[in-house]
Amino acid sequence: MHKIFILSSVFLTSLFGKVTEPQKVVVLGSGVGGLTSALYLARAGIETLVIDGPLSGGLITQSHSVQNWPGEVAIGGEELSAKIRKQVVANGVHFLQKDVVKVDFSASPLKIQVQSLDGKKEWMAAKSCIIAMGTTPNFLGIPGEKKYWGRGVSNCAICDGSLYKDKVVGVVGGGDAAVLEALYLSDLAKKVELFVRKEHLKAVEQKRVKALLAKPNVTLFLNTVVTEVEGDEEGVTAVSLQREGKEEKVAIDGLFLAIGSKPNSELFQGKLKLDPQGYLALTQGQETSVKGVYAVGDIVDPLYKQAITAAGDGAKAALQAQEFLMDQAPATVEIPIEKEVQAQGKVIEIESEEQFASLLKRGEGPAIVDFYATWCAPCKRVFPSIEAAASVLAGKVHFYKVNVDKVKGLSQEYKIKAMPTVLLLDQKGEVLERKVGQVEIVGLLKNLEQKFSQEAD
Repeated sequence: MHKIFILSSVFLTSLFGKVTEPQKVVVLGSGVGGLTSALYLARAGIETLVIDGPLSGGLITQSHSVQNWPGEVAIGGEELSAKIRKQVVANGVHFLQKDVVKVDFSASPLKIQVQSLDGKKEWMAAKSCIIAMGTTPNFLGIPGEKKYWGRGVSNCAICDGSLYKDKVVGVVGGGDAAVLEALYLSDLAKKVELFVRKEHLKAVEQKRVKALLAKPNVTLFLNTVVTEVEGDEEGVTAVSLQREGKEEKVAIDGLFLAIGSKPNSELFQGKLKLDPQGYLALTQGQETSVKGVYAVGDIVDPLYKQAITAAGDGAKAALQAQEFLMDQAPATVEIPIEKEVQAQGKVIEIESEEQFASLLKRGEGPAIVDFYATWCAPCKRVFPSIEAAASVLAGKVHFYKVNVDKVKGLSQEYKIKAMPTVLLLDQKGEVLERKVGQVEIVGLLKNLEQKFSQEAD
């Protein structure tokens, strides 16, 4: 289900019209740390805006089972994030689904530039800012990795694992993340091959390690380096390995990367002080090198990287921001920002393969098919762009969406390996174009709009 947050007219005027008063606090990122900051601020009566960023809910949404959150014996990461978000929204916090592309912290008020999926940029101002932008998973940098990205190579088992039911998959890594990914996949896949560079696993959660090693369908490859990803037109077929000085090849249907991450701090280089590893450096509590700017969670934490520590950071940052705002005199700024217009479009939900075949046969012109899952955060993020395009291209292109967990036959027929995936089909159901990920999908939609606009002229 795609949620729409209704903002007050006063807030909309300040956000999308001519800004005469900066936002009190803008939180960059909607992971556990950012959401906790927003909750504390809202409870204190401070109007707060959260900018979602590319991964709504943060990396915890990619964890299928969180077993160390207080009060929950076990809960899915997506469910945990949704529960916190619901609480935050109930307390009056507003959300903006855009990416932060530039900041100017050189003077007060702070200035933040955001960009929508269609490339439109706009500036906003804030009296205070809390950075909760987390980290980005690392990649191997080997042949075939990029070529088969979205076609068998993934870094999110919870996002794409269901597509590999009863298949053979590989997991790269030796830490807690790799163990967790392999455990999750072992309940879906026929076989899981875990490739570990060192001679032993370095995971801290020993209960999970024991549970993994007890799985009959899990094979552990120690002292192993994955050197190449191989495949064909349909996707990944095998990986080449360097194992204890010998080369070998292992047949797999998909490869999941769990090899650490790097802080998303490039945006703040030259704006804030960073440590040698690229994490945001803190001065007092959660405050950065600029007064009124705070940072929480994984972007400041190279050691623990836990949801509970991010939540603690978030609470502290909110309390510090509250104290900072109390000491500040009112500030004004005028930044012209274009008013955002949300188009209304009709995208038909496919309930069966028979319905899909019938609609294709009856329809005139090409069709866009959005393959999604209810637990896929990027799917939710890109869907408004699909709806908008459906409105613009009404009568020229038909738009459908397919829940991969409900209509599995279509996912298998069209060899869906990752989500979100959008296909452009002709009336016979033949694939004209295949796009994976938000950037590629939005690019396809824009090209279609331009094409039919030119034809109309």
